[in-house]
Amino acid sequence: MINRTLNLCASLLMLAVLTHVAHSNDMNNVASVCKIGIYDSRVIALAYYRSEQQMARLQAIRTEHMKAKSENNQDKIKELEKEGPWTQVRMHQQVFSTAGISHITTQIQEPLKQLAQDAGVIIIISKWEMPYLAATAEIIDLTVPIAKLFNPDEQTLKIMEAMKIQEPVPFDQLPLDPNF
Repeated sequence: MINRTLNLCASLLMLAVLTHVAHSNDMNNVASVCKIGIYDSRVIALAYYRSEQQMARLQAIRTEHMKAKSENNQDKIKELEKEGPWTQVRMHQQVFSTAGISHITTQIQEPLKQLAQDAGVIIIISKWEMPYLAATAEIIDLTVPIAKLFNPDEQTLKIMEAMKIQEPVPFDQLPLDPNF
């Protein structure tokens, strides 16, 4: 409850700062006040899905599936056999398009707070989730530092670099069928 209250207060404070910035006539003050951290959610998702952390999660699901089979637990088997395809759909939406990654970023809250403080930003947001941005806002791209929180290997780093020039697939063009 306290965390929710603190989050609400922080959100209201951020809204107040952004409102002040939007209505301020002092451009020098605006530039120094409003630093926004952004990230390419596709790159973060890629780093996460290729991480040891995610591989361990998938292995745990495989182990649980094998256990359910050995126990002939049909309900659990069906549940786990749905998990894989839907995880794949979610991964495609996040890595190839612009689907949100909040279930990923919640796993790195403390390091994100530190990155925000180090960069001097008031918020960190997906670059795909900014329908409007005032010209006076200072943008700081935190994609690589955030992705590195998942300890990407050399191959992942190369893919991340290549993604910079690749436009995302429009979300509505991705299949939602897990059996595609």
